[in-house]
Amino acid sequence: MMRPTLLLLLLGLLAGAIFLAGCTAPQATESPAAPHVTAPPATAPGDLMFLTEDYPPLNYVENGTIKGISVDLLRGVLKRMGNTVASDRITVLSWSQAYETALSRNNTVVFATVRLPEREHLFKWAGPLGSDRKVLFSMKDRSPVITSPADLDRYRIGVVRDDSAHLQLVGLGMNASRIIAYPTIRSLISAMQDGTLDLWCYGETVGRYHAGKVTGDPNAFSVVYTLEYQDHYYAFNKNTPDEFVAKFQAALDGLRYEPDETGITEYQRIMYKYLGVSCTPEPPISREQVVSLVDYTADALMQDAPGTIARINAGEHPFWDRETRALYVFVYDTNVTIVAEADNPQLIGVNMKGKTDVAGTPFRDQIVERALAEGTGWVDYIWMVPDRNGVYYKSAYFRRAEGNDSRTYVVASGMYTPCGPVA
Repeated sequence: MMRPTLLLLLLGLLAGAIFLAGCTAPQATESPAAPHVTAPPATAPGDLMFLTEDYPPLNYVENGTIKGISVDLLRGVLKRMGNTVASDRITVLSWSQAYETALSRNNTVVFATVRLPEREHLFKWAGPLGSDRKVLFSMKDRSPVITSPADLDRYRIGVVRDDSAHLQLVGLGMNASRIIAYPTIRSLISAMQDGTLDLWCYGETVGRYHAGKVTGDPNAFSVVYTLEYQDHYYAFNKNTPDEFVAKFQAALDGLRYEPDETGITEYQRIMYKYLGVSCTPEPPISREQVVSLVDYTADALMQDAPGTIARINAGEHPFWDRETRALYVFVYDTNVTIVAEADNPQLIGVNMKGKTDVAGTPFRDQIVERALAEGTGWVDYIWMVPDRNGVYYKSAYFRRAEGNDSRTYVVASGMYTPCGPVA
């Protein structure tokens, strides 16, 4: 491992060279800000530095501009905090350089960093900003069959140095001596090509991106095994002031959950910009679960509307399922105002009439209009998954309910669909 002093010297020379050459990315155009600030202004440490890697679509350089999901979120968070951090404070390095520097240099943030128990004590954390999962790649002409982690010790598996893949593989029970770390993704893929390795472990989408850059063919390798999803965070050097990290977290939460005047959060806009609309290969909940929850809630409103609304807004089970967090209920009045929202209480009392999803569908108006006219039904739209990157196809089941307080309510709950609208 490179000595910290030498690493910092090289980093300083690299940053200076980039600055003098004019290659440091200029300030990218920021997305529209949310209408209100959730965290009071917090002064950033004067020498605060943000380090990242070439890992699209989270963070990458295009035509000299640093961009990506985590970069846009970072800029939005800092703007909410009342800070203006220039792009020359964001530097793209190899992952190993970025990670090791954040460990040793005060007021340094490395992103997007997978938060694992083995890393918990090494940083202060803000997030999550999304999730990702690693896969094992093999050469297309020799794809081994791996059915369980017990099979992994039969192979020489390459990873990028300091990448979470190493810890995840060891966590699955793999013998660490069978894992070979490389300083860069390019050297890792080259080792795979020359036969030094049997498999390599990396994120699937970005792995294919780098495979295309190295080999000329993004599909040069086949996926033979998939690891579990892990959350990405901004990882702060441990000596970063607690107050700054806490306010950073509050601003990130606001960016993710507070809608603007159109009813859309900045997080959704950013995800849609980079990822478009995604499908859910294995939806976490079923139509039957959604219908059952809506019917249960409607019956509860008819028995005790004030008490039921209070329980929903407190996020109680079953209104927000404690096992499957993607299953929750929301309730409108006849004017399309949210009176109860299990997963995001910041929306309570907000009138959603005329507001759309990120693709322009006024799904809330459709839900209320059809509920009043038809009683029950389904409406299609797109929305974010609480613990995933991106926005996804979703369909909501709705039901009109007459509360015991003599008010009419519209109860709804949504499910993510495999690919496109519910049939």
